[in-house]
Amino acid sequence: MKEGREIPLAGGQQTPGVVRIGDTVRRPMGPNAPFVHELLRYLEEVGFDGAPRLFGIDERGREVLSFVEGEVHHDHDEYRPSEARLTRVGALIRRFHEATAGSALAADAEIGAHNELGPHNTVFSGDEPVAFIDWDDAAPGTRLFDLANAVWSFANVGEGSPVGEQARLIRLMCEAYGWDDPHAIIDEIHADLRRARANHERAGRPKARDIFQEMIAWMDAHANELKNRA
Repeated sequence: MKEGREIPLAGGQQTPGVVRIGDTVRRPMGPNAPFVHELLRYLEEVGFDGAPRLFGIDERGREVLSFVEGEVHHDHDEYRPSEARLTRVGALIRRFHEATAGSALAADAEIGAHNELGPHNTVFSGDEPVAFIDWDDAAPGTRLFDLANAVWSFANVGEGSPVGEQARLIRLMCEAYGWDDPHAIIDEIHADLRRARANHERAGRPKARDIFQEMIAWMDAHANELKNRA
């Protein structure tokens, strides 16, 4: 690939202006950039290899990150991960959490959390998750929220697949992580959907609010069955 040629990347659907140049990715810096940069440098220092490397800032004020070769899935509704992928993702999330637990980046919280883990922010090589990307929402947080958010996204929890299958995938990811309370994960998914609905309500976004209301209605109807089967 010729150095200097900018190729737009699909991740730019959420962050406009993300491009690849050679073996690097250039991204506009967001308001959370100081924390993200500190976190990425820390992960490199402690040997966690499941995140891009930060090389600095280019002449246009964009972050310069290592390009991670592999496959990223942006269509959540169409994505059906293999058991091997879910197992290895669960283990990688655990390694990430262990790397940040007790660090200065966790501050007074439990860990440094990614807060947006899912197929759309994970690079795969075959069944192996190579790296988590798009760290813009990273912040001190909890294992419960970060893992529940990942389980919701990876296991495609909600309308669209049999409840028993979803419960099995939830259990699979929890076991791979080493989390022994899948009921808490299901409760956290339910609670987070309600928080999202309230946020959209306060912001005056009725269409988004209604989408989350549909998700909540599904959870209201099926959460107990998920727990019984997980």
